Amino acid sequence: MDSVSVLISGAGPTGLTLGLELARRGVPVRIIDKEESFTTASRGKAGIQPRTLEVFYDLGVIDKVLASGTQRLPFRRYRRDRLINETIPYLDNAPTQGEPFRRLHFMPQSRVEEILRERLAEYGVAVELGTELVEFEQTDMDRVTATLATAQGAEQLSAAYLVGADGGRSL
Repeated sequence: MDSVSVLISGAGPTGLTLGLELARRGVPVRIIDKEESFTTASRGKAGIQPRTLEVFYDLGVIDKVLASGTQRLPFRRYRRDRLINETIPYLDNAPTQGEPFRRLHFMPQSRVEEILRERLAEYGVAVELGTELVEFEQTDMDRVTATLATAQGAEQLSAAYLVGADGGRSL
């Protein structure tokens, strides 16, 4: 049975961010996702919060993130079919030395994930698509045995830590 320090189930922004943080600190990590391909459809539209931008700065991906989106997304108010107001919020929140990121940043979630995967590849970590966590069991006080479903069949894996980052319907 193969063994890894950390198994992350889910390759969305949360799983990828954790995987990148661990990989850059030299922690062996495996990231799996049950999807067969990466999506280009937009799933998240709320914007990236300033504190998350600080994390992206620390992870070394901030330049690509800032180049891939906008902080100038207009908010529009309509009455029936007529535009009555358009503003670009947060423009007065200029960066400071203490708060270098003070505005929301808008970009497609799929692009955020792509940037994080590119950075993970620099550490030799690739997302394993078509691999689903179907069962797990804590085998002793410091290990988990995970059963994975792949195109080649079932696989068992021993991990010191198992992270569920695969959404609200996670095991």
